[in-house]
Amino acid sequence: MTADTAVTGTHVYRKWIGFIWLFIEVNIASMTIYGFPALFEVLSTYGIFDSYCHSSEVMNATDQDCSGQTQQYQDALTLGIIFFNIPSMFIGIIIDAWGARFMKLIGLLFHIIGWLSLALLTSDRSGLLYVHTLFTSLSGKIVLLTSYTTCNYFSKSRPIVFTLLVGSSSAASIWYSVFQSIINKNLLTLSQLSYIWLSFGALLLLSSFLFFDWKFAVLNLPYKFIQESTSTTTKQTNGTDKKLFCRLVCMFDILDPSVEIKWYTKIRQRTGIWEHLTNPLYILAVLYLSFLMIPNSLLSVTWYPWVYFINNNDKTVADRYTFALNMSSLSSIGLCPIIGFLLTLRTSRGYKQKLLSVSIFQTCTWILNVVLCVVCMFVQTGVIIPALVFYNLGRSCIVAGTQAVVATFFPHKYLGTLIGVMWTITGAITCIQYALVRLIVDINESWRAWVIVLVLVVFMSCHWIHLWVIYVKETRKPTPPKPETSENLDV
Repeated sequence: MTADTAVTGTHVYRKWIGFIWLFIEVNIASMTIYGFPALFEVLSTYGIFDSYCHSSEVMNATDQDCSGQTQQYQDALTLGIIFFNIPSMFIGIIIDAWGARFMKLIGLLFHIIGWLSLALLTSDRSGLLYVHTLFTSLSGKIVLLTSYTTCNYFSKSRPIVFTLLVGSSSAASIWYSVFQSIINKNLLTLSQLSYIWLSFGALLLLSSFLFFDWKFAVLNLPYKFIQESTSTTTKQTNGTDKKLFCRLVCMFDILDPSVEIKWYTKIRQRTGIWEHLTNPLYILAVLYLSFLMIPNSLLSVTWYPWVYFINNNDKTVADRYTFALNMSSLSSIGLCPIIGFLLTLRTSRGYKQKLLSVSIFQTCTWILNVVLCVVCMFVQTGVIIPALVFYNLGRSCIVAGTQAVVATFFPHKYLGTLIGVMWTITGAITCIQYALVRLIVDINESWRAWVIVLVLVVFMSCHWIHLWVIYVKETRKPTPPKPETSENLDV
């Protein structure tokens, strides 16, 4: 008895050590792509894509036009943001099929390729910049989604653990600004910093075997996920008898192998995960995240040229504002857990309280993003700080809030796939950013792009209106509703 207690205590310590490790790891290696604008000025000094700069004679003076060069940097950033989101569904499927450790090792390979390409970047190999943003985004998303699976090792503290990881990833955008500061002080070069970040792959390798499991019967963890109290349990997926092609074509069949039903029949009958994928609450939450992420993604891409133009092409001032934007993301470490706490506050009182919390929060998030769109329409010095504030508040709320909604209302055994599908759809919708960026080439006319984004955000008011309608209907019921579980929630 004493020995069993000691072993259990050791496992608890290992879980929390793993969480602290992953909290740091996620901050170092996940959402760094959102801070990429801090490197725009550094890349120009290294001559990256300098062939897109053109000189012209104006009143006996030479004027250097590098808008084409900046456009290349913006395109590389946009590519990274899109590929940070689009593969999420397939990452989730692989995690559910073969385990987080298997996926993490693939992410390690992408991490090495991404940072090695930046280390080898020169003016003659400018195309490696696209390789860097692509593969670091892929590896970052893998690091983030695999870390989410560790939330299943906790029970009561699961929401806080989840939102802390979300906050840590949101704060990861600070590192490119740190790079910029170190390079400007001539302490290290971009290549040296890239090799240092490449070496952090050793942390990814160690954490893969210390804190993650896979479906193979070798080197597994001595403890398992904390199972939810549901009436039925499904058998573990046996992935050795199906080919990868079948896994991708039949996607969600792999999640419930104990029931031999065709995947299209599962869709029609809303069986297994399809019950939750077709849930109106989930569908609207996905669309809500997709459209409300556009203002934040667009501002990330256009921030540097925007503040550069507003401050009369002063690079020093533009660099300071970009540094401030990225450093302000540290606030996400505190904001996201607060958001998670508020969302789960008093939810033990039942389904009605959950609806009230979500309705209030999603409404406030929508208002923040509407204000952000309006603020960014102006090309004035006075709107820079408000834009920075609403950018951080809006991003923390939409990222932590929407994912917390999924984690709160839906089964945790499907968490990897549900969040993966959500971010894949978000990435696909984010592709319209390529067109929006073209509308901001002339900063004075940038309001056109923001009007389009504002219309999309206003359209998604249907989400919080839908939530309030459901809540009002619940309050008008003469008898309290039967307590709902995450397995049968359908609104």
